[in-house]
Amino acid sequence: MSEETLLSVEGPHDRATIATYFRQVADGLETDGLVTFSTTEDEVSLTIPEMPEFEVEIEQETEDDETEYELEFEIEWSSADHAAGSTAETLEIGTEAESNEPAAEPSADDEAQQTLDKGDAEGGSDSDADTDENR
Repeated sequence: MSEETLLSVEGPHDRATIATYFRQVADGLETDGLVTFSTTEDEVSLTIPEMPEFEVEIEQETEDDETEYELEFEIEWSSADHAAGSTAETLEIGTEAESNEPAAEPSADDEAQQTLDKGDAEGGSDSDADTDENR
């Protein structure tokens, strides 16, 4: 079996840049599976299949008084079709204290109603005041 590195990039980047990079990969994964990686010298485009193997690994290494962490994301597949029937462990991002259900965002109607309710609690709405002044 032979192994060839098609593209490799390593070095310091700020968190915002890393997040943007992950978003671009996530967008490709979510749509058609096409993800393109490019540097000033190389470009590699991959089509990731519907059910690849996925691994998240977090490592901690302590030597003397220094601790180093490593977070790895790995997506693996072969050119042969994979059987889609295998069971995978579910990965959740967040803490146990956080709810598993996303918080409901208030709709525009909810916000408008809250504004009306606030106006009523303060003795009337602005439109009532305009009507009283015009009499």
